[in-house]
Amino acid sequence: MLTKDVPSVGVAGDLKNVADGYGRNYLIPQKLAVLAGKGVEVEAKRLREAAAKREAKARQEAQELAEQIGDRTVVVRLRVGEGDKVFGAITSEDIAKALKQQHQVDLDRRRIELREPLKQLGEHRVPLRLYRDVEAHINLIITQDR
Repeated sequence: MLTKDVPSVGVAGDLKNVADGYGRNYLIPQKLAVLAGKGVEVEAKRLREAAAKREAKARQEAQELAEQIGDRTVVVRLRVGEGDKVFGAITSEDIAKALKQQHQVDLDRRRIELREPLKQLGEHRVPLRLYRDVEAHINLIITQDR
């Protein structure tokens, strides 16, 4: 029985048949699973209910954060030299810091989905993945700082 979520195997509370070596050498020593014995169904049900409550709470918090962020505008300055040559780039960490300073919203930088750092001045729409199926967007304005 799995005691914690294990990618590509199952979630906490699932009863799974796995290879002997995988269970004995990895799952049990890492405390990701225990051997199924008497009374394991009750324990499995309790673990599934606890996991469902945690997931519901995390989804609710993500929904509230999405409503709080709701298309806010964030202004970030980027150094520009002669001939409008840009020095540096705006990363997800810069956006997270600006969001905290300007709107008092504490957001983990890994939730900001930038494919690559932004190097152009102007307005950008940046997606945020707050939970598996909860997304939000912010409007990012990059201005010059000479």
